[in-house]
Amino acid sequence: MFENLRIKNFRLFDDLEIGELKRINLLAGRNNTGKTAVLEAMFLLADVGSPNRVLEIKAIRGIGESQGEAGRLPKAYWKPLFSKLSMLRPIEISGKHSNLGRMDLDIFLTRRGSTGVPEPYRPATLQQAQGMPSVAPDAQLPDLGEKLIDPWALHLSWKRAAEHKACDVRVTDHGLEIVRTEFDIPFQAVFLSSATASSEEDAVRLSELRARKQGELLTKALQIVEPRLESVEGISAGGAPTIWGDIGLPELTPLSAMGEGIKRVARIVLAMSVARGGIVLIDEIENGFHHSIMSKVWAVIEEAALQFDAQVIATTHSYECVMAAHEALSDEWRLHRLDRTKDGSSLCVTYDTETVEAAIRHDLEVR
Repeated sequence: MFENLRIKNFRLFDDLEIGELKRINLLAGRNNTGKTAVLEAMFLLADVGSPNRVLEIKAIRGIGESQGEAGRLPKAYWKPLFSKLSMLRPIEISGKHSNLGRMDLDIFLTRRGSTGVPEPYRPATLQQAQGMPSVAPDAQLPDLGEKLIDPWALHLSWKRAAEHKACDVRVTDHGLEIVRTEFDIPFQAVFLSSATASSEEDAVRLSELRARKQGELLTKALQIVEPRLESVEGISAGGAPTIWGDIGLPELTPLSAMGEGIKRVARIVLAMSVARGGIVLIDEIENGFHHSIMSKVWAVIEEAALQFDAQVIATTHSYECVMAAHEALSDEWRLHRLDRTKDGSSLCVTYDTETVEAAIRHDLEVR
């Protein structure tokens, strides 16, 4: 599991530190404090050697690949990843993992030389500090509104303990592509949001769970939302596999017809089943759940996290969700509240279980 996280120059964060990460973590905070951005940063760091993740987080926010002339990269495409829209400073994401030690990810714009080796395009002082070939001190990034084909690329560089390997995402005449990857991914990271929901993917994950003779874990979890449920099956209807359930009717019923809550529980549990030893990131976890069952939902999440040795980081806007977590979870969870200071910088305040209890007792704001 990750024990902490540091994010520099990513999205709205100049420099943010989150400590005391536990098995279950809940991120709270007002709008535009960076809750989803923290999930995105962890998604990029945790899925070592998967540069396509940088494309996926843009898709989660509804931004697809560049349109129009092949090989043309709109100026706005990569810039929103960088704090203050400045690509002169690299994005730096790091964290300590309990088994793998320190992990680091740098993301920056690069230029491919005639040798084909990526050359970081950074100010001379920063390059010299990192032992890289320097460029002219007054060097400027190119106008990204112009055609940007091969030699320019977005470069992702991972470090793990004493190991340093890298991979690239670049723009070519064929669009965005992964150029090179040298890492073996040590664990899986799964990002869950309403924008990335896939009934077909859930059905495939159920098949994998059943192959390990653990399908009853999902049935038990779903019964907290639908007590009539007796079993679930993955069935291909119209060529696409989906999950169906037996709720005592003459025929099986599609899970999607039973409501958003039951679909949401299924998606969370199945994500943990494929993220064994990894991390599941859940945006707005309270969506689809009535507050009266939220404590039971948290109990299911903790049981699944322990069963599959998965770590969970979720965001919420709901006070009832925080109270339910406090009621249902053991001491192995933390509430992390993000905020913005008057000067625009970000900070994170972490509450242990005793502090959360005191805040709830005195009706203090912790969202």
